[in-house]
Amino acid sequence: MKIGKSQEELEADKMFECRAIVKNIVNFGVSEKQKLQIIYLLALELESRDALKSLTNLVSDLKNSNQDIKFNLTSENAEYNKNKLLDV
Repeated sequence: MKIGKSQEELEADKMFECRAIVKNIVNFGVSEKQKLQIIYLLALELESRDALKSLTNLVSDLKNSNQDIKFNLTSENAEYNKNKLLDV
């Protein structure tokens, strides 16, 4: 007779909670820059100093990067749809 959840089931429940949190953030309607800031702030909460430094450095680099990197997916989708309509 099995009593309680297995370790795998507990881990799956935790991952499900994480996915629900992300879904709520996305449904809230945050911009790409806000998502990066949220990632940065969450990274500051990590216990691992190495992980904290790696993630905060990466996010800082992305935020300060060249404007050639597009974070706005809607403009990319608009360009794609325009070409598709023109049969290009």
